[in-house]
Formats: sequence, structure tokens, C-alpha cells
Amino acid sequence: MSSARGALPYVLALLASVLIGALIRWQLLQHLLHRQIATASWLVACRYGLMVAYGLSLLLFLALLLWAYLPRLRRDAACSRGLLALLGALASAELMVNLASLNLGIVRLGIASYALLFEGLLLYVAVNLSFLFWYWYFDHPLRLISADAHASAQPRLPLGILFPEEAIEDVRFHSANWIPGPIDYLYFTTLSSNCFAAPEGHLLIGSKLKTLQLIHSFSMIIVFIVILARAINTLG
Repeated sequence: MSSARGALPYVLALLASVLIGALIRWQLLQHLLHRQIATASWLVACRYGLMVAYGLSLLLFLALLLWAYLPRLRRDAACSRGLLALLGALASAELMVNLASLNLGIVRLGIASYALLFEGLLLYVAVNLSFLFWYWYFDHPLRLISADAHASAQPRLPLGILFPEEAIEDVRFHSANWIPGPIDYLYFTTLSSNCFAAPEGHLLIGSKLKTLQLIHSFSMIIVFIVILARAINTLG
């Protein structure tokens, strides 16, 4: 169980991702209002249903942040993994809705050029901030297991993200005391986005983190190849 203060940088990353997502949603709404398209009634109902669902999930995220996480932060108390997982799931659901909506906007609303480039870059940042949280969420508790395995008489295979600093520390000092910070996870997340794989010198050990990076890579392929590539092709 993580302390609320220790989780703060990663919760702030989630909050920033949600706020950027709200800005993307506002931009999509502006495109929709400026370009009226004849649409079947059931599609209109689905569109407004998605808007209501998005609004409710945003309100629930903010409510959990204000009335469940902040009191723990003030007391510097422990923060349950269930609460962190729920915050991450709500933020990620909103992100996936925006990812799908922006792709639909390209087809239905003809979003292109600088408008699409701006929204694609916002989405790129939001995706990175969301996955920054998830890499930390899955890697952090595995470090406790790895530390116990390192100290035991029969060490087991360490799980999680293996950073270069850890490998150097293990080889030179035969210890496992180094703990990654927000900048280490941000570096890993950003380079994973740009390379569609773990950056050089880093390793992913464990099925959960490998599955997470598969989802991350698939999301970034959509952002780069579908959204940003179309935006650049339609500039001018």
C-alpha cells in the first residue's frame, strides 16, 4: 500500500491527463457545432449518451480526488491500491473515448490540418501521462517483492521494470536499494512512446507490464500513424 504523498506525482499526472482530455473534448464539441451533419437519430442518441457518460466519469474522477484522495494526502496516510486503480481506470476510460472520438471526428467531421495537429499533440501528452501512472502503479509494488527476493537465501527472478541504475547497483554493489522516481518513469514512458518498445538499457519482466506496454504501443501507433500523420499530410 502506497502513501498518499508518495503517489502524489503520479496522481497529478492522471489529473493533468484528465484536464487535457477535457480540452480535447471541448475542441471536438466546437468542431461538431461548427459543422452540422445529417445523422440518424440513433447515432445522435449514442453521441449524446457518450457525452453524458464522459461527463459523469469526469465528475466521479474529480469527486474521488477531492473527497477520497485529498484527505489521505493531508494526513499523509496510506492510500489503497483500489482507490488508485479506480482513479487510473476512470482517467484511462476517458482517454480511450477521446482517442476513438478523435478518429471518428477525422472521418465524420473532416478534422485536419493545424486543428488536428494540435489535438493530436494534446492526445500524445495525455496518453503519456496516463501510462506514466500505470507503469508506476504496476512496477512499484513489485519492487518490494524483488527486494525480499534479493535478500533471501534463494533469490527469485525480479519482476517489474529493470532500470540501468538497478543493474549497475546489483553488479557493482550487490544491493537493491535504488528506487526510481517520477523522472525515471517519465523517461521510460516517453521513450517507450517514441520507440514503441522499452528504451535501450531497460527491461520489462512480468506479463502485466508486457501487456501494459502492448496497449501503450497500440495507442501510440494510432496517435502517430492515424492522427498526427494525417494532420501533417493536410497542413496548408
